[in-house]
Amino acid sequence: MALSGRTVDARRRDCISGRASMNALLGFGVSGPHGARWFAEKKLTRLIAQAIDGGVRDFDTAPFYGDAQLRLGRALRSIGAREILVSTKTGTRRAGLRAVKDFSANAIRADVEGSLKGLGREFLDTLYLHGPAPAEIDAALPVLRALQAEGTVRRIGVCGEGAALDHALASGFDAIMGVFNVIDRRHEGVFSRARARGVQTVAIAPLAQGAFAKQSAPRSASDAWRLARATMRGGARSKSNAAIKASEALSAVESLSPSGAALAFVLQGGLASLALT
Repeated sequence: MALSGRTVDARRRDCISGRASMNALLGFGVSGPHGARWFAEKKLTRLIAQAIDGGVRDFDTAPFYGDAQLRLGRALRSIGAREILVSTKTGTRRAGLRAVKDFSANAIRADVEGSLKGLGREFLDTLYLHGPAPAEIDAALPVLRALQAEGTVRRIGVCGEGAALDHALASGFDAIMGVFNVIDRRHEGVFSRARARGVQTVAIAPLAQGAFAKQSAPRSASDAWRLARATMRGGARSKSNAAIKASEALSAVESLSPSGAALAFVLQGGLASLALT
């Protein structure tokens, strides 16, 4: 499933410069529910195949997401997908039900080794520090640069929020990843500065954790997971009110559903290079 007449690197340049189509700006986040036992692996493989058939070439995952990373690797191998960009993360791991942070050089190298094996790849297109503080970014930068020099990692980034993204931009990272949608635009400024410098900006939660879905109650385990995650992030009531107001405005957009209009806001607003759904 190669991209006809175009290389992935050329498409990435288009994403950063803003010349790409809407589909080229969409990525697939293989995350929490996709790595859970209640989410059938065959279903995930089918979704990944459908995404690739639809033009999606960017996939993101992390060791923190249960078996999601392993499942993504198996799916890409079984599909025989080519010209695919895969990013993953390091620094945050699960210890039972707890999230444990470790951005030491040894931990990062262990994560990279495990990711390469699990994904079945010779190198990682992008490696993100997963939720670091600014001081942890500084401590991790030497090993990240070493991994780039060794050819194990092509690009380095930071997935986080607030000061961490500002610090990543100031430190010369290749990509930043953070929440950005029509309701939550707290990273508008750093995304704008990053685009001006040619740094890739990756929007997560572009649909605000399903805030614009029509159903009033979760209909599946994955719906319940998204609802729980949105609630855990805090400010659930204010976000719900904001979603209602935004939905009313988005409903006025001709030929698009509120969800479609919300996604178009992220993809066509010029601030996000890529939106992970």
